[in-house]
Amino acid sequence: MKDWQIRTIKTFVQSFFGTLIPAVTVLLKEGFPENWPATWAVLGPAVAAALSAAICAVWNIINEQLSK
Repeated sequence: MKDWQIRTIKTFVQSFFGTLIPAVTVLLKEGFPENWPATWAVLGPAVAAALSAAICAVWNIINEQLSK
């Protein structure tokens, strides 16, 4: 596995679980929100984590190509 792939996976895992765990805690304690804005407020950070990992992947691919 290439170095950029490992870094991307680590970034995703750290950011995804760092936001998912509090979201699941809120859902378990207070139940699933009935309206879309509240649902997005809970699940939105997980989407942000996925975007963070995607940005990391692109950045690391570019760095790898430039360093050759």
